[in-house]
Amino acid sequence: MLIVALSRGLALVSLLALPFAAVAHAEVVVVTQVEVAEAGDSPAPGWRPQALPDDWGRTRPEFGGELWYRVTLDAARLPGVGEVPAIYVERVCSNLAVYLNGTLVGSGGRLSLPYSRNCFTPQLFTLPQSLFRPGTNTVLLQVVGYPLRQVSASQRASGLSVLRVGTQQALRPLRDEAMWWNITLPRIITALLGASAVFIGVLWLTRRQDTHYGYFTLWIGWWTLGITRLYVIDPPLAGPWIEMLVPASAPLCLMGIVLFMMRFLGRSVGWVNQVFWWQLLVIPAVFLLGGWDHIYVLARITYFVLALEFILGCIWFLAVSWRISRRDFWLFFLILVPTVAIFLVDLGAGFMGLPFKTHFSHLTGLVTMLPLCLRLIWLFSDSLRRTEQLNAELERRVAEKSSEIERNYAELAGLRAREAAQQERRRIASDLHDDLGAKLLSIAHASRRVDDHGQLAGMARQALDEMRLSVRGMVSEPLLAADALADWRAESVQRLDEAGFAVDWQAAEPPEGLLLPARTHVQLTRVLREALSNVIRHSRGRRCKVTIAVNADELALSVEDDGRGLDPAAFAVHGNGLAGIERRVRMLAGRHAWLHSPLGGAGLQVRVPLEPGGMKEASATIVPCNTP
Repeated sequence: MLIVALSRGLALVSLLALPFAAVAHAEVVVVTQVEVAEAGDSPAPGWRPQALPDDWGRTRPEFGGELWYRVTLDAARLPGVGEVPAIYVERVCSNLAVYLNGTLVGSGGRLSLPYSRNCFTPQLFTLPQSLFRPGTNTVLLQVVGYPLRQVSASQRASGLSVLRVGTQQALRPLRDEAMWWNITLPRIITALLGASAVFIGVLWLTRRQDTHYGYFTLWIGWWTLGITRLYVIDPPLAGPWIEMLVPASAPLCLMGIVLFMMRFLGRSVGWVNQVFWWQLLVIPAVFLLGGWDHIYVLARITYFVLALEFILGCIWFLAVSWRISRRDFWLFFLILVPTVAIFLVDLGAGFMGLPFKTHFSHLTGLVTMLPLCLRLIWLFSDSLRRTEQLNAELERRVAEKSSEIERNYAELAGLRAREAAQQERRRIASDLHDDLGAKLLSIAHASRRVDDHGQLAGMARQALDEMRLSVRGMVSEPLLAADALADWRAESVQRLDEAGFAVDWQAAEPPEGLLLPARTHVQLTRVLREALSNVIRHSRGRRCKVTIAVNADELALSVEDDGRGLDPAAFAVHGNGLAGIERRVRMLAGRHAWLHSPLGGAGLQVRVPLEPGGMKEASATIVPCNTP
């Protein structure tokens, strides 16, 4: 009611801006008795008295079309020289034209179907002094309208209000005040609600999970269009279509209101949603089937049903919000109670004969929707603020976790480095123990029982070569594959010749520039040495074949003899040769197999990857050979 008082105050301020003397002293004649007649293009004989206001919904509910009203004016009572006489019509529905002594002096718009809609627009027409005659003058008002059955409420039923005749200066403030309440204020409210609908709709698009924003947009969007019809004189559709469309689409508004309240409280009832969806389909279909001649009856039933649903929805919402949020309860209580009151007043004026010929529903926008818009905007800003706080907290926690992960990673990297160093130490120790230690031990034993110093010197050279090979594996750079093959050939041929073996060396030319990593070179050198040692010590043969093939991805090595063959299980009992070969091939992520050689003895096949990504531990494959 405070908003209404403020609006009234604004209207009074606008009236005070007019010349005060004209309002206070000008004579205004209120016309409440006229004559009426039905006619076509002009009034016919048979005038009969008619009191004003004339509400066609009560006096002639089945009448629609054209009706003439006649008013007689005494020239002696007209304003004097320098003042402009006028006639003021507070309400006419749907439209009218004014004639003075048979001459048209003004109209409110189109007088043929579809009529212009002036049900809420006050009309002020000047009466030219030149058209007046001495004595009695006749003013004719041609009024056109629709029958009651083709409108959706009696506020829009056709009819004519009381007439006021006086000076233009005296009547203009009355027209301006009526324009403020009926046209200007609804336009302001429409602009505010339209802007609010767009803004809340944008908020909903940014937060689809908050469905109450979407239903609120549906609610105020429908209400905005409903208010717009109050001041649109010539709508794009005919009058009965507009009258049918409003109540037929009213379930859309009620759906927005009730579901907004339910979603606002975080509630969802399945059967309620189904009821609304069925109403959206059934009620428009009933209006289409009923046609233009049953709009009033169908609208009356529809509005009473929707009013009951609306009141029940408000009661449910207030009961639930009382338990959930007292702040929202009192806010909505102060909003919904005036809304229900205004809605019931409009319902009574439209269908129960209350003497109101204006709509109060546009005031609902100020009382209800604008405060709710502010509340929703505040909730959105509060949610945004809390989201920013959560983001800041999340960023802080992420920073802490990132620092912790970096520390853990640094510790893990240190552990891996220490583990790698430890593994390298164990490998070096193993190499020194298995190779260099064995050689030195052999020299120590041989020095007691062998007088051949040349043999001791050879053994010492072998130990020195083993030591150099171990050092090369730790510090050397990659070696060209061609150079590695040359070293292997020289050493292998020398050892086999000294042992009395015929050597068959077959090595394909490697790709130009191909490098062997130092680790691969060292381990394959030891694999080849161990394989040749097994041939020399255990094969009892006279021929040995060594085959090497190298490409960019893999190195394949095979050693075969024509001896008595080799049983890996039996050999494992007597020495560590096979285990050493297997371990070294594993270190290079390669595979090996012991086979029966076509030469008649044992054969060893080794394949080692050379690509950088191939250094992964692989399981060795051991295939026992067939002993002869």
